[in-house]
Amino acid sequence: MSNTTNTNVSIVHELIKPLNTILGFTQILSKDKTLQSDHKEMIALIHRSGETLLSQIHELFDLDDNETEISFTVKEIVPLEVNTSIQLLVVDDVATNLLFIEKMLSRYSNITTHGAIDAQSAIDQITKIRPQIVLLDIHLSDMNGFEVIQHIRKDAQYNNIIFIMMSSDPIFYHEDQLKSCDVKAYLKKPIHIKNLITLLERFLTIRSDESQEEETLPIVSQPDKLPDENYLKEIIRLARQGAYSEIKNVMEQLQTKQSEFIAFIHYLEQLLKKFQFNEIIDWINSYKTKGDHVE
Repeated sequence: MSNTTNTNVSIVHELIKPLNTILGFTQILSKDKTLQSDHKEMIALIHRSGETLLSQIHELFDLDDNETEISFTVKEIVPLEVNTSIQLLVVDDVATNLLFIEKMLSRYSNITTHGAIDAQSAIDQITKIRPQIVLLDIHLSDMNGFEVIQHIRKDAQYNNIIFIMMSSDPIFYHEDQLKSCDVKAYLKKPIHIKNLITLLERFLTIRSDESQEEETLPIVSQPDKLPDENYLKEIIRLARQGAYSEIKNVMEQLQTKQSEFIAFIHYLEQLLKKFQFNEIIDWINSYKTKGDHVE
């Protein structure tokens, strides 16, 4: 990489550090069932603002933000034969990132999460607990993540450890090192809960304590009929603002005045419960009225 590119990577890394915390814990808080709807709405607004700031940072430094948030560096993945406790080590020099991932994985009854804030601590933990998976940040204070792997791989007894690198850097910055160190996957920061879980499910059999509850929730299919364009435009406007309560009000008005759109209301409510504002916008825009998208 050129000196300019190295400088940009360093600056972006420092800018995204606090965003990792903001976007991480807003995801955790959004799932807190004890919070009132207006508090969840404010959390959703904070999260959307953080996402907007992240996009502006990528645009400002001319970084490619179109790549997938999970990149697999191996073509075929053979899941580990693990039916009991899974030892997982997270290595990150920002303590709040460790806490965020630990909170994310706390609902999985067969995952025990350990943390390390620097390379030497990571090496000590690996030799002590022998984790099946290591989530490893590239940028550490004492040595980088690839140097950690090289040190560990000197001992053949640790060759079966699955290393997953984490960074806000575009993956092409590290392609050669990822291959030479036999890294299995690359996870972009800021980390989204669904991306981390999707990634772990490729390697492990994990059991969620919340899975039973999630499976019992009714799945509502997309309705065939949507209300008139004025309602749709208003819902899109509110979704762009993350205005949870206001969208609920529109739904109540619609149900009172036009009960034939009950299927639309139920489907919208399903998305709204998970604060999937972008999905609401994309879904409505994909529904063509008079041949045009609703803007």
